[in-house]
Amino acid sequence: MKILCSILCALALSFGIIYAYEKVPDDAKSSTEDVSNQMIASQAPDTKSRLGKNTIVNLSSDSAELIHVVLVDKSLKRLYIAVLNNDGMEVIKEFPILTGRVDGNKVKRGDEKTPEGVYFVVSYSSGDELVKRYGEYALIYGAGSFPLNYPNIVDRIEKKTGSGIWLHGVKPNLDKTYTQGCVAMNNTNFGLLYDNVSINTPVIIAEKLVYADEKDYNTVKNQQLAVLKSFITAWQDNDKETFKNFVHSKFKTYSGSSYKSYTNNKVKLMDIYPDKVIRNDNTKVFMKDDNYTVIDTNQYYCAANLSTYTNKKYYFVKEDGRLKLISEETSPKSVVNAPELDNNIKSFVENWAASWRAQDIEKYIANYDIRFKAGRENYNQWKAKKMALFAKDERITLNISNIKWSYSNGEYKVEFMQEYSSGNVKDKGTKILTLSGCPSFFKIKSEIWRGN
Repeated sequence: MKILCSILCALALSFGIIYAYEKVPDDAKSSTEDVSNQMIASQAPDTKSRLGKNTIVNLSSDSAELIHVVLVDKSLKRLYIAVLNNDGMEVIKEFPILTGRVDGNKVKRGDEKTPEGVYFVVSYSSGDELVKRYGEYALIYGAGSFPLNYPNIVDRIEKKTGSGIWLHGVKPNLDKTYTQGCVAMNNTNFGLLYDNVSINTPVIIAEKLVYADEKDYNTVKNQQLAVLKSFITAWQDNDKETFKNFVHSKFKTYSGSSYKSYTNNKVKLMDIYPDKVIRNDNTKVFMKDDNYTVIDTNQYYCAANLSTYTNKKYYFVKEDGRLKLISEETSPKSVVNAPELDNNIKSFVENWAASWRAQDIEKYIANYDIRFKAGRENYNQWKAKKMALFAKDERITLNISNIKWSYSNGEYKVEFMQEYSSGNVKDKGTKILTLSGCPSFFKIKSEIWRGN
């Protein structure tokens, strides 16, 4: 039976990867009988409830976005459901669970231990779906299952084996006191989990969670956020030695990058693109313990001819007494959604227009790339023409409106309505500026005018 359970869990995880980005359907909950009085045979030891705000320091955030996080304390046999944002964390549900038959952190397939680390939900299957897929034996999983992404990249680097680690229900009246490594709960509590968990929900599993008061909570939060800030600052400031010292000697990614290839590539890019902008937002911190932290953040990166906006999961593990980057995972996002970028672009255009109105040739021409083209005119020809026009010292009226922009191939195309008058000249139409560079050092690479 144990072998069959392991096979089913392994198969389910492979299915979970296939369905990793599917949404949980509204009607997916298993239609099992009322089990409101069902109890798991092995209950957590008597303990004071941890329900409350900022009581567990294993999670923190600087984002206004409210998310749900699952926390498992193996020593207490307790599962917590918490909500998290920049105001802190708050436990909203707490109930007893079953974990692996053997104590300790999972190392290899079949050791019947529950893994410890930071994981993410990859899929969902109702109890009915599990029975259809695997037959009546799957009834032991009760109301359904949420497979996790064990083994994650840290587990693989540590050469851990095994698969099929789920959060799942338990068949009513099943005299069960442990699992083969999964985290199990009665069907009533699984229903509570279902109401608060979706694909990509973080799940922190620790031998012992770290409990504290609000003062300790904020201290740990700031310490963890400082790790990311220091790492990004070294990268942005081209501090090569500090950056390399932030990378773990065992660094590896799913794509095969090692410490040497990763740091060599970053140092090379620092030389090619010394000027860059790196911004992080929507940052969340998930700690297994003091030795293992995952920082989930959205990151805008911009260099001379490249802009990206991605979700980054930075995995930090202690080496030589400090947290170092042991791996990272990247998921692309649209650059146009990067925070502050819309304001940066509109502010640049407004400042460009202001220098034109003021006929300040130095400030005006400073907005232009030396590779600038406007029709047949190059940078020097454009500058000479504008100098001559500004020298006339005729009053300029300039209004711009309806600024829109898009990004493609390292350039920002900005389009807006422009109304201009000076002396006997009046025109109205569409102006298109193509910008290169990044916020704080945008430059106009080309300019197109279309009169109405």
